[in-house]
Amino acid sequence: MKTNLILLKSFSLIRHRYNMDPTSMKNLIKICIPPLDKSSHKGQAGRIGVIGGSLEYTGAPYFAGISSLKVGADLAHIFCSSVASAVIKSYSPELIVHPLLDKQDAVEEILPWFDRLHSIVIGPGLGRDWQTFDIIAKLIEVIKQKKIPIIIDADGLFLITEKPNLIKDFDSPVILTPNKIEFERLSNKIDVQTMGKNVTILKKGPNDELISPFPEFTWSLETGGSGRRCGGQGDLLSGTIATFMHWTLANIDKIKIPDISNNKMLAASLSCYAACILVRKCNEKAFKLKGRSMLATDMIEFIHDAFEELYDQ
Repeated sequence: MKTNLILLKSFSLIRHRYNMDPTSMKNLIKICIPPLDKSSHKGQAGRIGVIGGSLEYTGAPYFAGISSLKVGADLAHIFCSSVASAVIKSYSPELIVHPLLDKQDAVEEILPWFDRLHSIVIGPGLGRDWQTFDIIAKLIEVIKQKKIPIIIDADGLFLITEKPNLIKDFDSPVILTPNKIEFERLSNKIDVQTMGKNVTILKKGPNDELISPFPEFTWSLETGGSGRRCGGQGDLLSGTIATFMHWTLANIDKIKIPDISNNKMLAASLSCYAACILVRKCNEKAFKLKGRSMLATDMIEFIHDAFEELYDQ
C-alpha cells in the first residue's frame, strides 16, 4: 500500500510539473519513433538481443524476439542453449538464433555480438540452471562495461534476486519487469534508491506501475487489457520495451523538458509506458475476438493495429 501511495503521488507530481499526462507521454513517444522513409539502413531501427531459451522453455524467447520485430526493430538475435535452438528457429525464420548459451566458451563466443546490439533482454525461457546463471552473470558484467541498456524478466529476475549487486551502478538503463510474486521477492533484496541512478522497476499487474529513484518519472497504468492472463504476455512486453528503449535513447535529445536531470531514466520511463499501453491494447483487441481462447500468439497479430491506433503510424 505504501508503494502504491508513493507511485500515485509521484504520478501527480510529474503531471503537475511537466504536463506528463497520458496524451503528453504518447506525444513524446511519437517524437522518438523512427520514420518509415528511405533515409535509414537495415539495423538502424533496432538490433535487439534476447538471452534465454532452454530445453523446457522455447516459446518465451521467441515471443520476446518476434514482438521486438513486429513493433519495428530490424533484427532480433536469440542467444539460447543448443537444445532449444532448432525449435526456436522453427517458430520463425525472422529470428537469428545462436545456440551458444551452454557452450564451454559461451561468454567468449557471445561477446562479439554485443557490439552490434542496441538493447538486450535477459531471462525469457532461461531456466534456473546455476551453470547457465554463472554465464549470465559474466555476460551482465560485459553488458555493464559496454553500457548497453538491458531489460531483465522471468528467470533473469530470479538471478538478480539472488545476486542484486549484478545490476548495481550501471551507466546504462536497467529495467526489471517483475509480476506481483517476483516483485515481492525483489523488494526484499533491492531498493532502487541504493542500486544506482539507472535502475527502473516495472511492476506488472492489474495496474502496471513504474518505480524509479526519480519520482518525476513514475506512473501507474490501468487502462486496456482484459481478464485473460495467458502465458507469454510478459515476454511480448519485454521485447516491446527493448525496441522502444532503443528508439527513445536514440532520439531523447529531441525531447525538450525543463529541469530533467536524467535523460536515460526519462527514456526508460517512456519506453515502459509505450510498451505497456501497446501490449494492453493488443490484449484487449485479441480478447474481443478470442475470449477465453486467447493466447499470446493471438496478441502478436494485433501489434500493427494497436500501434497504428496509438501512434497514428
